[in-house]
Amino acid sequence: MGLSSLPTPSEGVLTLVLVNTALTISILKSIVFAALRALGLRQVPDPTPDGNDESGTFSAEPSARDRFRSRFKPFRIGRCRDGDCRVCLARFEPESEADRLPCGHVFHKTCIERWLEYHHVTCPLCRSRLLPSDDSLPSF
Repeated sequence: MGLSSLPTPSEGVLTLVLVNTALTISILKSIVFAALRALGLRQVPDPTPDGNDESGTFSAEPSARDRFRSRFKPFRIGRCRDGDCRVCLARFEPESEADRLPCGHVFHKTCIERWLEYHHVTCPLCRSRLLPSDDSLPSF
């Protein structure tokens, strides 16, 4: 009578329980993170290069690219510059923008900014630090 509405073991009760548990945990996690973000207790990561996340709010911490750009300014490549960018492997064109790192390596401005967007705070060639250790990003 009343027990006939319960599923039988062959109907995959365990699978149903696991899926519903996973969905419930995911929903609770989203609710907790939204509450923490609303209270200002959780820093929002910087998913886009312009510093805005999907909701249009600014992240609490400047990105590695922003910190690098505040310390180092790009320069224009002269007409006599030989060599190529070791990130994109393209030759330096006259009047293109480039960055000289503290270690002396030179890269296109856009290439080194892309490198920094991936939370790399070292030179792509020699791995020397680009930013002081107290400014480093948390390891992922």
